[in-house]
Amino acid sequence: MEKTEWIKNVTWEQLSSVLYDLNCENFSPFLNEKFLQAWFSQKTLPVHMFLFHEQGTLSQFALIGESFKRKYGLTFKLAHINQTGCPRDDQVWIEYNTSFGLPERRNRFFYLLLKELVRQNFDILNVSMTCEFLFPKKYLSNLYSNAHTSQGFRRSLSRESTVEKIVSCLSANSRSKLRRSVKELQLQFGQINVTIAEGLNQKLSFLERLKKLHIKRWGDSAYGSGFENDVFEGTLKSLIKNDVELCEIAKVSAGDALLGYTLNLIQRDTVFFYCSGINLEFTSKHIKPGYVLHLALMEHYARRGLSWYDFMGGASQYKQTLSNDTVVFHSLQIPTKTFKGILTRSKNYLTKLKIIIAEFVKS
Repeated sequence: MEKTEWIKNVTWEQLSSVLYDLNCENFSPFLNEKFLQAWFSQKTLPVHMFLFHEQGTLSQFALIGESFKRKYGLTFKLAHINQTGCPRDDQVWIEYNTSFGLPERRNRFFYLLLKELVRQNFDILNVSMTCEFLFPKKYLSNLYSNAHTSQGFRRSLSRESTVEKIVSCLSANSRSKLRRSVKELQLQFGQINVTIAEGLNQKLSFLERLKKLHIKRWGDSAYGSGFENDVFEGTLKSLIKNDVELCEIAKVSAGDALLGYTLNLIQRDTVFFYCSGINLEFTSKHIKPGYVLHLALMEHYARRGLSWYDFMGGASQYKQTLSNDTVVFHSLQIPTKTFKGILTRSKNYLTKLKIIIAEFVKS
């Protein structure tokens, strides 16, 4: 027997109880209980929760945020999976996004979710940064949906993954530049070392220094630094204060010379690189502190027995250079079967049909 449930304006106590009942660890560090608890303590807008029960047992659920958008002279109500829909709340970001529960019931869950969203008068379902292996495949090629893709990058690790062995696998040009960078740093300043913050005071101290370097690098950019957003910074501080396993802050130095800091999320056999503050004072033609920082961290986590160093989304050159595997992230807009949702479906269908016809004519 199937049963669905819609809970408005979910509290952390309600979510915590549901996570306990389901007892299902998610691959995404952003859907980890500790990360969600930190985010709930800081976010400004509410989220709802949709639950799917089978035979009296909780099988799947997802958090649903809501926002509104004006288009074609109409106001559309948007649902957002595991986000509030407010950029300020959601800047802490989410990747490997999906529902909570067993994969084999996910198709049924999303079918029932779309029906429930109609009852709640939502016109479009937004799913940010999900992966094909975490989301029902049929929606990715649906002619009624809008789907945008972006790449993520990661590096496989083994116990033998030293800096030199990783560099030796890169292109000839990269090998030459990075070997020279490592050599110059060691000759000028000393051995390259990784220090993981221990204890709350050191973690907060490292985070504060990372923050200053991050703002210095990104504060004047188009998107700015997340550390200028109190929800972003507050979530990370709350996570650091309440968790000793998921979140780590690393300092990388050459002798007494600081190369930078990174905040990393550790889950299962993977270290997810979240953000960094790089000391750009050492950047020159022959010294690349950011590259060397990541190489040193890869070696460090390989020695600890982790299998993947995941850069997550973003096609930055250093990620492409240092990775040996890619992940495709999909961001979807799926119209529901409300009146405005059907209008959107029709427009999407006609747009994609024109593209298919044009490609057919070319061929």
